Amino acid sequence: MDNNLIQKRFEEMGARVKFGEIGTSRFNRAPGPVSIDIRTDKKGEYFQINTVGDQQIEVPNIDKKDRHLLLLHRNKVNTGAQGGKEIIELSKFLCGHDETHWFVAAVPEKSGVTNVTTAKQALKPKAVVDAERKVGLTKHKKEAHLHNNDARRRQGEWFFIPTDKEFKSIEILHNEPIRRGRGKPHMCEELVRFGGNTVMVNRNHPNGITLGEYDKLVKDDPKVAKQFWNRMTRDMQVFVRGRITHADHRTVILRQWNEVIPNEENKAQSMRFMAFLD
Repeated sequence: MDNNLIQKRFEEMGARVKFGEIGTSRFNRAPGPVSIDIRTDKKGEYFQINTVGDQQIEVPNIDKKDRHLLLLHRNKVNTGAQGGKEIIELSKFLCGHDETHWFVAAVPEKSGVTNVTTAKQALKPKAVVDAERKVGLTKHKKEAHLHNNDARRRQGEWFFIPTDKEFKSIEILHNEPIRRGRGKPHMCEELVRFGGNTVMVNRNHPNGITLGEYDKLVKDDPKVAKQFWNRMTRDMQVFVRGRITHADHRTVILRQWNEVIPNEENKAQSMRFMAFLD
């Protein structure tokens, strides 16, 4: 990994980057050979890239005007099969500036992701792509990648698609959060949810485990039950209306009911433990 070259590329989009090694302490641990995070020091926010040993990381594309870049990690993996066959796993990350803060998002391993524009498109769920296509917004049009367009609105990782649905007052919850993993919650003035699966959540399982998985953990180690757990709901269908607020994003005001759709980051291998929790 050429740290100097990567640093130059981040500087070209107006960002700072620091490098380190992944350790074994609980404050410097990662599930893989690379960890990318946003941190803050006296000068403000910066990107922190930590690795295990020397890793193959490069920046194949940058959009200086939009302040985004595509980061690529090539990970050599031994299949363990007879003969020790080695394969290359590609992980892609979209790094950039979103309204008021820097961010990093894992990009699904879809074919055709070669630059910032295609990475943004890969992060859109099918429902969003279909809604944009209905109003003539293809991936090649600038409006398709704005926070707000004729098909939907976006706040961070959440897309809001207008719907004609109406709900009874008894179904409507007020000032409810939606969030992913350990991320800060987005607060919704009015929210209605349907379906979903009950999961158990704690600091070691921020995206939740099923009740069956929880029972197995407790059976294997009864001490687990004494940890602090929350019973939550995952993967429900959610609709919101009114003010949607978040500490790091501009407030969104929805005059009608909108269906809430999370981006596709959870489908990336490097972020496969993320989920829709409420």
